[in-house]
Amino acid sequence: MSACLHGSLTVVIKVVNHIISNSLRDHLFREICKQNGEKFGRLVIHTEVRWLSKGNCLKRFIALWNSIVSFLADTQLGAKLLANKCDVFYLSDIFERFNSLNKQLQENNSDLISSKSAIATFLRKLQLYKNNIRRRAFEQFPCLACVNSDLQDEDLALYGEYLENIHEDMQTRVGDLLGMTIPIWVSIPFEVNVAAIDISLQEPLNEIQSNEIMHAKFKDGKYNIWKTNDVATKYPLLWDKAQFYVIAFPTSYLVEAGFSRVSQMLSENCNRLDIVKRSDLRLSLTSIEPNINKLAEKNQPQGSH
Repeated sequence: MSACLHGSLTVVIKVVNHIISNSLRDHLFREICKQNGEKFGRLVIHTEVRWLSKGNCLKRFIALWNSIVSFLADTQLGAKLLANKCDVFYLSDIFERFNSLNKQLQENNSDLISSKSAIATFLRKLQLYKNNIRRRAFEQFPCLACVNSDLQDEDLALYGEYLENIHEDMQTRVGDLLGMTIPIWVSIPFEVNVAAIDISLQEPLNEIQSNEIMHAKFKDGKYNIWKTNDVATKYPLLWDKAQFYVIAFPTSYLVEAGFSRVSQMLSENCNRLDIVKRSDLRLSLTSIEPNINKLAEKNQPQGSH
């Protein structure tokens, strides 16, 4: 991030901390928001720990912009904020895009295939964003469009340069993932020409393509045949080749989430939990939703009878 944009983001963080760190200022600001009919009454604090907080902080900040400017009227901090208005609106839009990408990469069912697709798509979007910004086409930047009349050519050049730097940095960081060749029969098993793949895999893949139930579920878009027990047991040759692409963790998010849960369970507030013996850690990490009604039916309402 350029020094100019970093400085603008720093001003936003200072404004947020200035308002919410003092109970009186926080109360007065909520009163101003109430008088102005704002949808929200408080700002979101930014922390360096949670990447999502930065995007949420800016989004809420823009929504309460008029109330913030009114609250900081005739102050040095308010003057700095107005001087960086265009940068703040631009950062709100671009961090919203970053958050969207991160959410895709950190889904529980993400794999190398979906992660490569998400990153490659985002890199192409960055090129579109850069070209559109430089010609003042702000359809993808709704917040920036609100300050179109205040934008100078120097601002647009700076924003385009930032997008270009992000593009180059991401290509360097995830170059190994982008350069990975994923077999086409793993990505689209029902559309690939069986005769074009390795001979040892032709027969089991032909059986999969002839399975109408698998085909129907796969076309629905909610079914990944490689993540079912049937494929691993019935077609071991295919599974041996495909498992790397569908099991490997594309990001460290799931591991970090597990460590966070362990830290939480070892705290004083959870000292009665047992990580191993009672499988408390497994229960806290699973994405399976419990059927409360079914569990309740299995228990006797009154133990004395």
